[in-house]
Amino acid sequence: MNSDYPINHKFHIGCSRSLIGVFLSLMAIVVCAQNRLPPCVGKSVSSWTGCTGKINSGTINLYTGEFMNGKKHGLGEATIAQNAGDDRYVGHFREGRMHGRGTYYFSNGAKYEGELAHDQFNGEGSFDSPNGDRYVGQFRNGQFSGDGVYTFANGNVVQEGVFENGVFVRAAKVQLRLATPVPDLPTQFNEAMRLNPRAMKPVPQRDAVAIIIGIQSYKSLPPARFANADAQLFAEYAQVALGVRAEKIRLLTDSDADEIEIVRAFRSWLLRNVTRGKTEVYVFYSGHGLPSDDGKSLYLLPHNADRDFIDKTSINQQELVRMAEATGAKSVTMFLDSCYSGQSRGGDALMVNARPVKMKSSGVEYPLTFTVLTASAPDQISWSSDELGHGIFSYYLMKGIEGDADLNKDGKITFGEMQEHLTDTVGRQAMSMNRKQQPQLFGGAERVLVGK
Repeated sequence: MNSDYPINHKFHIGCSRSLIGVFLSLMAIVVCAQNRLPPCVGKSVSSWTGCTGKINSGTINLYTGEFMNGKKHGLGEATIAQNAGDDRYVGHFREGRMHGRGTYYFSNGAKYEGELAHDQFNGEGSFDSPNGDRYVGQFRNGQFSGDGVYTFANGNVVQEGVFENGVFVRAAKVQLRLATPVPDLPTQFNEAMRLNPRAMKPVPQRDAVAIIIGIQSYKSLPPARFANADAQLFAEYAQVALGVRAEKIRLLTDSDADEIEIVRAFRSWLLRNVTRGKTEVYVFYSGHGLPSDDGKSLYLLPHNADRDFIDKTSINQQELVRMAEATGAKSVTMFLDSCYSGQSRGGDALMVNARPVKMKSSGVEYPLTFTVLTASAPDQISWSSDELGHGIFSYYLMKGIEGDADLNKDGKITFGEMQEHLTDTVGRQAMSMNRKQQPQLFGGAERVLVGK
């Protein structure tokens, strides 16, 4: 194994805050007319939004791509200065950081292709070292973490199984379903399909709180692909479309969404932030779910869920419902992009040798003040899409919030309209993938979700 790339190597690829600051005050700013968005106008980068621009420093192209509110946001290409030379990244950005799918080229010839979050390799990807050795599997915070396979240049498999914080911890047979590589610029992605909460007119802030959970990288389970992106973007929609103040949003992703933190959010944080009879509560969850052995109960799987002790490390959905009800909130709305078929978003089994369980009903009783939208029928998989970069339920839910679900064009979106919109769009998207997925609504269809 190449000593330059040991198994416990962590890849530090993030741009420093000082470098990002330099981006905004560089001498030569050249407008780029290529790509799907209009060219950025003016020399003040902070004013660039919904456009494509280029930032140079002398002869060095630091960034070419899309901007939103003065930050790199969308598809782009960047040069990242490192001590050993300049690295290059082509892919998706969010809020000024590498985030989404992309390819990172190291100056020494190494290459990473796959998913990133917050300037780090996070999710599924592949890493090719200069000598030909290759790792394919899951990453967390720039390290090999999760299921993976490390192979020598001659094709011999060195280690196959579970990695944790860059260290191989145990052998196991793994199944990997890597995301489709990001296309070369310019992308062919239909601009009309782009999720853009900032294009919406913000609604007035009101007495509302939100618990938003996205778990993509699990400690010992297959990933729930794009779950982080689902949660992080929904947090923006919660502010602009649902009127939730930023300080009233509890966002938990990956390792922050372990069993204790999720229960703490419902039992303590929610109780402190809800006024009985007045506050509206929103809950969004994107991640894995699993039925009980008898098929009568549903469980959400936190980051630290262990495949050998699922019954001890999962959270009964009914218990979360009881804790939310106990706050006395005016209403509780839950969006659950999770399935209970025992399989991941990519179709992988969550537990080896697990006995398949058919859920005959939702397995959960919801109080009258609750309205719940779930991603699929109890016995279906909640799928994700490389093209959309999200779980398909989460994507079309947010598209619906933007206005696509306002079927009668009266400026309001009821849950009945949202359900009709999701049944159509999610169903057709799943069908295009040779799958079946039918979202479910529990609660009053006449209740207004957006546009009160």
